[in-house]
Amino acid sequence: MDNKKQVFQTNTKQRWKSFQWSTRFILFIAILMIPIFIITLKRGLKPALPLLGGNVKTEKSLSNPIVPVELSDKELKKYKGFDIFLREKREINKLKAKPTVLNIEQVRAAFYVDWDPQSLFSLQKNINKLNMVIPEWFFIDPKTDLLRTEIDTAALKVMKKSHVKIVPIINNINESLGEGEFDGDLIHRILHDNVKRERLINDIVKNLKKYELQGINIDFEEFKENSDEPIIAFQKELYEKLHPLGYIVSQDIMSGDSDFNIKALSKYNDYMFLMAYDEHYSGSVPGDISSQKWIERILDETVKEIPSDKIILCIAGYGYDWQQKSQGVTVSYNEAISLAKQYGATIKFNDNSYNNSFSYTDGNGKEHNVYFTDAATNFNTIRFADEYGVAGTALWRLGSEDQRLWSYYQRSLTNESIQEKPFDFNRLKHVNTRFETPDYIGDGEILDVITDPQPGIIQLETDPVESIITEQKYVQLPTKYVISKFGNVHKQVVLTFDDGPDPTYTPQILDILKKEKVPAVFFIVGIQGESNIPLLQRIYKEGHEIGNHTFTHPNIALVSSERASAEMETTRLLIEAVTGRSTVLFRAPYNADAEPTTEAELRPVALSKIQNYYTVGESIDPNDWEKGVSADSIYSRTIKQYEANPDKGIILLHDAGGNRESTVEALPRIIKYFKDKGIQFTTVSHLLGKTKDEIMPKAKGDYITLDNFIFDCAYWFGQFITATFWVAIFLGFLRIALMAAMAFIKKWKDHKYPPTYNPVVGSYPKVSIIVPAYNEEVNAVKTIQNLLRQDYPDFDIVFIDDGSKDNTFKMVNDVFENHDVVKVYTKPNGGKASALNHGIALTQNDYVVCIDADTQLKTDAISQLMKGFRMQVKNNQEIGAVAGNVKVGNENTMLTKWQSIEYTTSQNFDRRAFDLINGITVVPGAIGAFRKEAIEKAGGFTTDTLAEDCDLTIRILRNDYRIINCIEAVAITEAPESLNEFMKQRFRWSYGIMQAFWKNRDACFNPKFKGLGMVSLPNVLIFQIILPIFAPLADLVLILSLIWNHDDIDSLHKIGIYYIVFMVVDMLVSLVAFIFEKEKLTKLIWLIPQRFVYRQLMYVILFKALRRAIKGESQSWGVLIRTGNVETLK
Repeated sequence: MDNKKQVFQTNTKQRWKSFQWSTRFILFIAILMIPIFIITLKRGLKPALPLLGGNVKTEKSLSNPIVPVELSDKELKKYKGFDIFLREKREINKLKAKPTVLNIEQVRAAFYVDWDPQSLFSLQKNINKLNMVIPEWFFIDPKTDLLRTEIDTAALKVMKKSHVKIVPIINNINESLGEGEFDGDLIHRILHDNVKRERLINDIVKNLKKYELQGINIDFEEFKENSDEPIIAFQKELYEKLHPLGYIVSQDIMSGDSDFNIKALSKYNDYMFLMAYDEHYSGSVPGDISSQKWIERILDETVKEIPSDKIILCIAGYGYDWQQKSQGVTVSYNEAISLAKQYGATIKFNDNSYNNSFSYTDGNGKEHNVYFTDAATNFNTIRFADEYGVAGTALWRLGSEDQRLWSYYQRSLTNESIQEKPFDFNRLKHVNTRFETPDYIGDGEILDVITDPQPGIIQLETDPVESIITEQKYVQLPTKYVISKFGNVHKQVVLTFDDGPDPTYTPQILDILKKEKVPAVFFIVGIQGESNIPLLQRIYKEGHEIGNHTFTHPNIALVSSERASAEMETTRLLIEAVTGRSTVLFRAPYNADAEPTTEAELRPVALSKIQNYYTVGESIDPNDWEKGVSADSIYSRTIKQYEANPDKGIILLHDAGGNRESTVEALPRIIKYFKDKGIQFTTVSHLLGKTKDEIMPKAKGDYITLDNFIFDCAYWFGQFITATFWVAIFLGFLRIALMAAMAFIKKWKDHKYPPTYNPVVGSYPKVSIIVPAYNEEVNAVKTIQNLLRQDYPDFDIVFIDDGSKDNTFKMVNDVFENHDVVKVYTKPNGGKASALNHGIALTQNDYVVCIDADTQLKTDAISQLMKGFRMQVKNNQEIGAVAGNVKVGNENTMLTKWQSIEYTTSQNFDRRAFDLINGITVVPGAIGAFRKEAIEKAGGFTTDTLAEDCDLTIRILRNDYRIINCIEAVAITEAPESLNEFMKQRFRWSYGIMQAFWKNRDACFNPKFKGLGMVSLPNVLIFQIILPIFAPLADLVLILSLIWNHDDIDSLHKIGIYYIVFMVVDMLVSLVAFIFEKEKLTKLIWLIPQRFVYRQLMYVILFKALRRAIKGESQSWGVLIRTGNVETLK
């Protein structure tokens, strides 16, 4: 080999070291970003949640609370407690000849209300423990004095299915006086008007029949009568009307209430419901809800007037929260437990009253006292009531009770029953609340989790003789989901948009909002925000609020807590880095309901609270994400849902995640509707009574600037990758179109204007066939034998062995040593270019044909090549070289089949196209004819590149020669059959082409060199070097798009269409190439797997070549292992 340096070769390692250190520095910075990002994620600098007030039931000021009359000393001596009563009763029963006859028709009832969803949940779960339900369904309209029914059909269906007695309440509540306020004037008008009274009773009968109910429960309170005669008369008339029809008539009474003559009323009632609760109540001082001795007293007092078998004892399943100097607020059992957990309070069980209590100080510094009943309280009360001999018990109310109650509620708790079947108190010691339905406090569509599900552990002490609970300690509070709801709307609506920002639809939506001067809340998906940072900035700058919708839009209910935390925190970090503001608003993907009930809906709300978020639900969801939904449907669904429930106003729309044209079209109409109705568009912060700065507080932390830099880098890198992808697609289509167009034009020209050839003057010019070889013992002899069969009249063969290490020279020389046509030479190894130059120097002929030692020619190949030199071309331009047509001769593996397709489509087809503009950049080394003068003017084959054929071709073109393509001159070559040999060959080609381009880079985009400078060399630069370098990134975009949009059918469809169109166009070009080459079309089936593997192999080869170029190391010709699987052409 001569001492001339190869292109890219350097004697020092400075370039490689500079590249290494530059790369290391970039990698170091990139890797450094990872711990910075992780530290920021774990830094714990979550914005503080603004305190939301006015959410829990409103406390009313109370300066002079009532102090209930306590039991006198005499009464305390008389009423000693349930345990003493049960002991005495047991002793009395022992003295009796017969045991007490139990009430076989013992009532186990519960009150049902439709204003608390928990009531329905409890009814559905525990209906099998009841034999009577008292629903709050009948009312008297204060405007008309007529019966008004509000039947909960869902609850009615549950009750009827279980065949319980349904005995609805009728009361005189007038909501216009205040929530739950009884109206004495209303009932006064009824009692003193015969027509109204009779009409009311008839309407009651009519509705009992209509809904197939079993009776009525009268709950009239706050009378303004001067005597008890009117109510007795009404009850008598009602009873005489209903009783003959088989309906139950009952009435709610309070002990010591002067409005009631309970003895007289009992004659006209089947049951009297004695309300054994509210010993202390909302307007009193804090205290027990229903202490045991107080219950003893009121029951004893009532039994003096009424037989015990007519009394149903009503028990409490609730409590009161008394804020200092305020009226008590009713709390359910779960709300009481949640408050205790929230404020770290210790619950005390009073072993004298069997009631529970605790105290706490709220966030505003206000002191609270909470008293409530639980399953232990109720167990002792029912134990007492059953032994007392009352008709039964009734729980006030379903949905507010301790769920442990249902472990014993349906059974009898008399002494005899307990003796026959002892109760297992262990059932009250452990509470599993995991799958309990949630409790809600307040109203609105913004959710705050107060407590999460936690199993309860309770220690109990019992009296083993009397079977009552004497002591109780909450070791671990049995909490369920308790969710506080905020953000009631008052002629207001909030527009919210999920899944964005999207570069197509979000700008259109922002333009509409800006034009209409309407605020909105955008719940962004982190990966969308990171890909559209300018849009995210615009959302904030235009005054809208931003919420968190996770980073990759997973179903939070289905991922781990760690993943959920990372999703939320990463998106919050993005918002902070881009806008300088944080956010406390969150909405879970797939679960945006304002009243979550299932575990899938509740878990995201709970997890978001851990990350200091309030969850923003929705009650108006037009499902604008549905495929094919129209703008009309979105508009009508929105309006219909709002009009059905005008107390709710958060609207869920989407600005990304698919085709949102209909949403954009519907939005102005939605805005117009609400504006025309005088309904205000507002924001979540306004609903909460907070400022935007409180909902989106200023981001804190030392890493915000670095985070911004990281996200900016990721954004611009993503933009670059995406741009590369689309540029590659566009340029790919453009190249395919241009190549096809040029090939068609060339084909059409050749058909319409067949080339003309100058006649042979005298004899045919003699041509030398130069065959360089290095370690080609397998094919060399066979190749020369094939060449000897050429039909060209005058040629010789010059075989140059380039210092082979095998028996190449010996084998060829042994066969052709004295042959007249074949001349065999050997030389020290110097590379293919030096071997070719050596052979050319040995010939005196004006024309040479260069072929590879593994190649066989069709018998007319030389004749066709030489004919090309006689072609008449425009401007009488001299033809410097003729490119032959190379085909694969060993199509026996998938790899060689792929190469065969490539030879036909990418090489031969391209060469045909470039022939049109005199831009052929490679006269193939396997078969190419040259005018010797053109080679010499170009400086011969050079050793400074591995693509000596490409380099020489370009230099001949630069000397203004014409190079033509001859598809008729067919050469059959052996393609590498193993992956290793293939990679080795293609590396040499790729590296050589890079060298040839770099060597001739001054001609690129240089109009002086016409087709070569303006088309061919730019084609090499763009499509063989630059785009292949970035092609893996484009593939990455495709893969990430498929992963990211796996749930988005429209986007997948779009991506699929792009890729399929590209593939189809690519295959059509291949089809055309095969038709031009008259190849078998069935071979194209191998094109499909080729497109998914072949290109990726070329990436590896290209990057290996780039690495070698940067390192500056010299590269030898190399050796390919030949198989000899190309059949000899006849």
